[in-house]
Amino acid sequence: MTTHWLITFTDELMRLTDDLDQEQAAEFVRKVYEAGRAAGRLESAEGQEHSGW
Repeated sequence: MTTHWLITFTDELMRLTDDLDQEQAAEFVRKVYEAGRAAGRLESAEGQEHSGW
């Protein structure tokens, strides 16, 4: 069974920080995910490729 991406990244974020509980960490991960999706759709609509960092 594969662990859901939200759980995987929430757990990782909680290991990296001392001051986030599970709900806070999950909310942050969701925000980052949604921002990435929106940026990807925008780049796709504009015909651009992701240029990296």
